Formats: sequence, C-alpha cells, structure tokens
Amino acid sequence: MEILSSKPIGGNLFHKPELNWGILGTARIAEKSIIPALLSLKHTPVIAVASRDLTRAQEFAEPFEIPRAYGNYDDLISDSDVQAVYIPLPNSEHAPWAIKAMQAGKHVLVEKPFALNADEAQLMISTALENSVVLMEGFMYRYSDRFEKIYEIIRSGSIGKVRLVQAGFSFMLGNPDDIRLAPDLGGGALYDLGCYCINIQRLLVGREPASVQAICQMSKSGVDLQTVATLDFGDQVFGQFMVSFNAEASQFLRVVGSAGTIHIEYPFNPHGESARAWLNTAGKESKRINFRAENDYKRMLDHFYNVVVSKDVPQFPLSDAINNMVVIDALFQSAADNGRLVNLK
Repeated sequence: MEILSSKPIGGNLFHKPELNWGILGTARIAEKSIIPALLSLKHTPVIAVASRDLTRAQEFAEPFEIPRAYGNYDDLISDSDVQAVYIPLPNSEHAPWAIKAMQAGKHVLVEKPFALNADEAQLMISTALENSVVLMEGFMYRYSDRFEKIYEIIRSGSIGKVRLVQAGFSFMLGNPDDIRLAPDLGGGALYDLGCYCINIQRLLVGREPASVQAICQMSKSGVDLQTVATLDFGDQVFGQFMVSFNAEASQFLRVVGSAGTIHIEYPFNPHGESARAWLNTAGKESKRINFRAENDYKRMLDHFYNVVVSKDVPQFPLSDAINNMVVIDALFQSAADNGRLVNLK
C-alpha cells in the first residue's frame, strides 16, 4: 500500500511521510495509551475512530481532535485516507476485524492476545502476506529498555545457564460485567495476562517449550479467573507463571541460572513509572539496576512506523505470534483435562 502524505513534500528529500491511523473501538487502552503515544510522534496522525455507537465515537474523538468519527467499523475500514488500523476490540474480535482491515489494504496493529487460537493467528498472517501489509501484535513491553537489558544480561551468561523463568501478573477484577469475564468475547486471565508471561519466557529462553501443564480456577461466568502453569523447555529449563483476576495487583519476573538470579519488578507495564531489577551472582553483592520511566507504547508505534515506511525488518517475526498461541492452546487443553501434560514436540 502506498504511503500518502497529507503534507506536501516540496523539495525536502528528508521529509518523512505521514502514516494516517484509524482506531477500531473506544477501549480504555486506546484512550489512555495508544492515541496519546501516536499523537506524540511526528508522523502518525490519528484521523478516524469508530464505535458501534456514533455518539460514543464522536465523544471519544472530540478531546483528541480526531476529525472523523464513524458509527460502525466497516465505514472506518472503507476510508481510503486511513492507512493503518489499531484494534483494541474484545479478543474474539481481533481476527475478524484484522482480516477485514488487511483485505482493505490497511496495516494493522492488533492488541494482545493476537487471536483466540493458533489457527486464527495463521489465517491473519496469511492475509497480511497476501495483501502485502504490515501486521504486528501489541506487546509493548518488549520494546522497552527493561526488556533489552534483561535479555542482554541473560545472553551474556552473567547468571550462567538459565534453569527457571518465573513470572506473575495479577490484579483484582471487581466489575462482574467486565468483558474480560465474558467467555464469548475471549475473556479470562490466561488470554489477558498469561499471554505476557508466555511471551517473555519464550523470548528469554530462546526456544519453544516441549510440553506444558496448567490448572485453572474458573469464574462463575465460565472463564479462567486464575491460572497456574508450567512450561518445560527441555535441557533442564522450566518456566512457571501465575496469572489472576482475583489477587492483589502484582507483576514480577525472576530468572534463576546456574550462577545467579535476576529479579525485575514491573516487567510488563510500569505505567510510565521507573522500575528496578536486582542481579545476584555467586560471591558478589546484589546489584540494583534502575530503569528510567519510558513510554513503551511510543517505542512500539515508532517501530511500526519504520517497518511500514522505511521497510525496517520487524524486531519480532509473525511466527512469534503463532507460537505464543500454540502454547496458549495447549495450556487450555491441559487445564480442561485436569492438568494433564500436553506435549508440543
């Protein structure tokens, strides 16, 4: 898809073209994180927002001075001036609307989890390839200095051979009408929070798990309220995580190696605040690592822009999205069978 600039290039050979964005839905993450990040960048104007309710779309657009508001998603997708679409819809709507947008020639950033299963993920990626558009999953944390530093420490061998990667992500979900408790919308803690834990463990270990197990505590509505899982990566490397909608707000990542450990607070979303990590190696004093406050969303969206406009190579291939869904599928399968071990290889 040709990138059109809403401003004349003139004779400036260094002018960077604009990438016009449309937002499908009025989700809180779009309002609080994505749109402010887009507007803070120089070449990513948000020109349209869509809701199933026109009044809601207009009210949402007004404070951001978004010029176009639509009362349905199809109208936004049909807008020829929209070049990229962000999809923060309920999980069950990720694949259908991402596919529609890509078939219309739009580049797509889809909120995590990428899809409901690996088959949907594969179909989304096939559609992106067929239409020569960029498709990315919105895991903002992995574009941060926090992730890059932890990855570097582990790859350097500072803590020896990795033996265990533990993660936790939880918060109290008190609203019984929250869409994350609706089974028909792809609700549940494993989809909403577990996807982060699986993704970071796979990336840090550097390969896919050979087998997985999970146990879930189900809500009255029929989604997992709490999930505890184990991933066996082979060669004496394990991953463990707990995600929950019924526990105090908490995030952590702990990597245990043969010669040391590293523990990081707020690995996934420090909410724009600073964060810390502690590195412990054999025979040495604990070292504290301080991370400055940063905008992970802005860095992710800047990378998306450069992949579309400058043809940069995506930092994370689309195969990562499929592989994350393969693990989620297997964990649901295990939990449905009372924690049975599910082999992936």
